[in-house]
Amino acid sequence: MTVSEPASGLLAGVFAVECADTPAAAFAAAIAADFGATVVIVEPPEGTPLRRLAPSAAQAPWWASLGRNKRSIAIDPGTEDGASTLARLAEKADIVFRDTTSRAAPLAEAARKAVDVELFPTGADRPDLWPWSTRTEFAGAASGIGAITGPLGGLAVQPEMPLADYTAGMMALMLAMGELRAARLAGVKPEPVRLALHEALARMNEWQVIVATAFGRAEKRTGNRFPMNANIGNIFTTRDGQMLSVSAATPAIARRLLTMVGGEALSADPRFATPAARAQHMDELEDLIGDWFARHDGEEALRLVAENDVVVGPIYGAAELMADPHVAARGNIVDVPADGGGCIAMPAALPRTSDGGAGVRSTGPTVGQDRDAVLAMLG
Repeated sequence: MTVSEPASGLLAGVFAVECADTPAAAFAAAIAADFGATVVIVEPPEGTPLRRLAPSAAQAPWWASLGRNKRSIAIDPGTEDGASTLARLAEKADIVFRDTTSRAAPLAEAARKAVDVELFPTGADRPDLWPWSTRTEFAGAASGIGAITGPLGGLAVQPEMPLADYTAGMMALMLAMGELRAARLAGVKPEPVRLALHEALARMNEWQVIVATAFGRAEKRTGNRFPMNANIGNIFTTRDGQMLSVSAATPAIARRLLTMVGGEALSADPRFATPAARAQHMDELEDLIGDWFARHDGEEALRLVAENDVVVGPIYGAAELMADPHVAARGNIVDVPADGGGCIAMPAALPRTSDGGAGVRSTGPTVGQDRDAVLAMLG
């Protein structure tokens, strides 16, 4: 589908070039494109490996979203025409989004005025700074996230999404825009941005290190509970099999939850009357809450928690998300016209901006489909 030039958006006027084989840089470029930047994907003639990263049945919709709002040009840098086009792209670029793929290096070297954003796979980051530690086995340990996921005594749980890639991509875009602004104000070349995937998650996981420092020990994983049993929070199953997430993070909500489950007697029970007491008796308390949910169907349970002003929400899959009127009212999922007819549902351009310039204007391009348009932009 041919992309339309963004008429507005916070990043309108920014020209970015993407050359990557992994999701982090591509996601950073996708967010930039959502907010109005012109993004050109530089692909080999056979297409970027990102197109083939998902299982075969999911490759088309995966690329439709990851490549959205972007233009594609296929380049063989080994040819005279390819090398010339690459040099012209580099000259025009404000930002280059790339990873460690070798085909991106000539582009980054030639981009004299651009912010060079390089995202390193965890375990391969900055071999120029610490060659002794750039090993792939470093990846699983680097952020500390795995140590606090999953049930106590069980295996750690990995997220079913490219969490490190996408978080690092967002952080890289933030750094890139800061560098671009600072360089333009000072009239100098922007400094490069170098970011490893684990660094973004390590920054999000700050409490684990703080707790270990304060208590002299690492906090154990607690499954779906609040860390350190700070208050009531877990996932429970209703009689008809619906999973509901409970979050009673304040004393007032905890009291309302306990009263709903067991009346005033349970709310006043010394074992559960304070956060400290609840932490000591959390297994008993969760058994009582679990029994209450197991006696009610999902619809009835949600009605009762709403009547009692308790914070409980259903665990949604994609089908439930797309059917929910609240999600629809907020426009968090959009239907984008696809090549060949029909539409593809995908996340909207989020967060929203006051000017309304962010949006999804097109699905991911076919390989090289925008060559003529890109060459026209280069002059």
